[in-house]
Amino acid sequence: MKTSKANVLIIGSGVGGICSAARLIKKGLKVTIVEQLPYLGGRCSTREYKGHKTTTGGIILPLGGGSTFQEAFDMLGAEFNMRPIGGKDKGGTLYRLPDRTYEMTPKNGLRGLLQFCLNDDEAGNELYSHFKRALHWSEPLYNITFSEWLSQYSHNTDLHEIFQGHVGGFVGVNIDECPAGEFFRNLKLSARTYGFGTAVNGNIDLMNSLAAAIKNKGGRISTETSCKQILVENGIVKGAIVEKDGEEETINADFVISNAGPDLTVELAGTENFEKSYMTLLTEHNFKTPVVHISMSTDEPIEDFPGIVTFGHTRRLVFLETPSVTCPELVPEGKHITTTYSVPKLSAGPLKLPETIEMVMLDLRDFYPNFQEAELFHIATHHSGWPAMRRWPGYPMPTRTPVVNLYNVGDGCQPLGYVGIEACAITARDVSNEIAPD
Repeated sequence: MKTSKANVLIIGSGVGGICSAARLIKKGLKVTIVEQLPYLGGRCSTREYKGHKTTTGGIILPLGGGSTFQEAFDMLGAEFNMRPIGGKDKGGTLYRLPDRTYEMTPKNGLRGLLQFCLNDDEAGNELYSHFKRALHWSEPLYNITFSEWLSQYSHNTDLHEIFQGHVGGFVGVNIDECPAGEFFRNLKLSARTYGFGTAVNGNIDLMNSLAAAIKNKGGRISTETSCKQILVENGIVKGAIVEKDGEEETINADFVISNAGPDLTVELAGTENFEKSYMTLLTEHNFKTPVVHISMSTDEPIEDFPGIVTFGHTRRLVFLETPSVTCPELVPEGKHITTTYSVPKLSAGPLKLPETIEMVMLDLRDFYPNFQEAELFHIATHHSGWPAMRRWPGYPMPTRTPVVNLYNVGDGCQPLGYVGIEACAITARDVSNEIAPD
């Protein structure tokens, strides 16, 4: 069997894996990435259809000086071809009810959103005082949902419906599934210093840019290469057996970082190598978060807003974006692309995916009469082994496993309050700093 050696072997080239590689190779370590798919990036990549570039998962990506994601690119001098949503002074989030809309701005913010939902400035101010206390004095615990927390102060249906869309879009589950504490951690962190944007030539362009910089520093990246087994001796990781084109290879490594999710990591390394408390935590709240992702092409934008549109009073639709408003490079001339995200009624299942998809279609028809002119070219359901997130928000696994020098990165161990791309990049930063402290 073929053998090779690396300081660090990384399984999976999603954001957690590829950002780990960038940071570690900057620190002078010899790094190998193996990826089972023919392309890089996992759920931060690109599919193409008749000149339309659509995402495999992540829509808006973090950028700016405070972004841990962008920092990985900057460390290696990799091109980071992103454009802020809608340009420098535009974009943001539009909250849409059937009869009215509200655009979130730095000036009107959360207070204005609450006033909009309640259609009453005084009532909005009173509710805002409860939010403010939860944000700055006594953060709610994780033993009730955000829906239960909100119901203490108001049963207004517009309010609950708007936050159903917000929680579904920005946290990843339904309002009655999200722990109250996790909602407020996420809301507090939404005031972070970085912004959001769209990859000008698609997410895969970013992933390829970072991969090229890694290779230029001597890193090895092997696509269409599956991990067959993580090798463990006396409780210490020793590397892994991988396979490409039917040929197996043993990669000996001092450290192994898995971006394949905690469940698969345990399976590959053998459950006998993981002690009881870790396995108990792994099985508790071990729900993957599913979403339905639909991309469509139109001659005119369905929603001509350069940001995220979040909905209230829908069957399943939680938000949509028209990335071609910001980046026309993503589509053929004269075309636009719209992407939507939706959450099933029960994130823990049963998913009832055909029913969920049909309800999204009905929602789009209700809000957008011109939707009937759209050409649907991509309908994806992220669940099971390819979920939106590998762990329920608020219940992550630790990055460090009981097997010495074996780590997890990615959305299975995202820090509390964070979701998505930035969360995965933070796990990469933390694990890389532990392996090779500055």
